[in-house]
Amino acid sequence: MSRTRTSRWGAVFTVALVLGLLVLSGCRPAATLSDLDRVKQDGALTAGNDTTYAPFEFADSNNKPTGFDIELIAAVAQKLGLKSDIVTTAWDGIIPALQTRKFEVLISSMTITPEREKEVSFSIPYYRADMGIVFDKTLHTIAGPSDLAGLRVGAQVGTTGEQSARMIDGVTDVRSYPDIQLAMADLKLGRIDAVVNDFPVSAFYAKDSPTLTVIRTLKVKDLDLTQYYGIAMHLEDKQLKAAVDKALQDLANDGTYDTIYAKWFGGAPDFRPGDQKP
Repeated sequence: MSRTRTSRWGAVFTVALVLGLLVLSGCRPAATLSDLDRVKQDGALTAGNDTTYAPFEFADSNNKPTGFDIELIAAVAQKLGLKSDIVTTAWDGIIPALQTRKFEVLISSMTITPEREKEVSFSIPYYRADMGIVFDKTLHTIAGPSDLAGLRVGAQVGTTGEQSARMIDGVTDVRSYPDIQLAMADLKLGRIDAVVNDFPVSAFYAKDSPTLTVIRTLKVKDLDLTQYYGIAMHLEDKQLKAAVDKALQDLANDGTYDTIYAKWFGGAPDFRPGDQKP
């Protein structure tokens, strides 16, 4: 009788021990992936982009994203052993979309500014751009920002171009557009007199018009308007940022950056990822 009792309680103890181990193993925290490993596990680097800013990003004849930024992020992804996946997103909501992880990075000719650095983390700069003023040379003579006084000036909403236009003395009529294509269309129709925007994009839209011209403008009220574009990421994604920075530097070192640049802008770049700001 005592043997039977001992056997029964031994079985109960064994079952309890097994259940306890199962519970403890269930409570043990699973190994968490780093931000970089999480992206690599997905197999693709998802990138937010507003495809209305040629030649950096626009839709081709098949409505597929193309342009300098599109090819650059594909090359960055390749360095990480991934493919790139473009998530087309309107400019005015592009940072909130990044913050809610609709995509992992944001490449869309975005200027690195102190205000934006409070919301996102930027890669090392990958492009340097000046500000430009586009206008109809048959209607106006514009040599610099001061000549815009009293004119109707267009700019894309939420950009450094819009910010610059509003700082110019005598400019009281600044019209904001959701994308730069609409601003350029109104300029051609005579609804506005000039557009303030990044020089390379301004030059792209002006090159096929017999009447539009573009000038570089470097300063407004002693404010240097030279801009540097960066790839934006989540503030907490430190390892991904380090990997993207290294990829950009490698692309500059192995000549890939120069090849992509020459395709979209011609010639050799005067600034490459990894170069120091003056």
